[in-house]
Amino acid sequence: MVSRENTVVIGFVAAALLLAYGGLLLTDLSSELLIGVLIFVGTVAPMLVNNYLDRGDDAAGQ
Repeated sequence: MVSRENTVVIGFVAAALLLAYGGLLLTDLSSELLIGVLIFVGTVAPMLVNNYLDRGDDAAGQ
């Protein structure tokens, strides 16, 4: 069974790829900015969301 953390990461990575590829095709944004979007949405955002959800689980368990 897939854990909640893996589900969050997979969802954000898929969103990051779609945003970066869509941005490449549909806009005139620089490749540096699109790489930044890819890194932020694909790595930083899922870590923040998972940490937030973990804190909520810890508070509910107490």
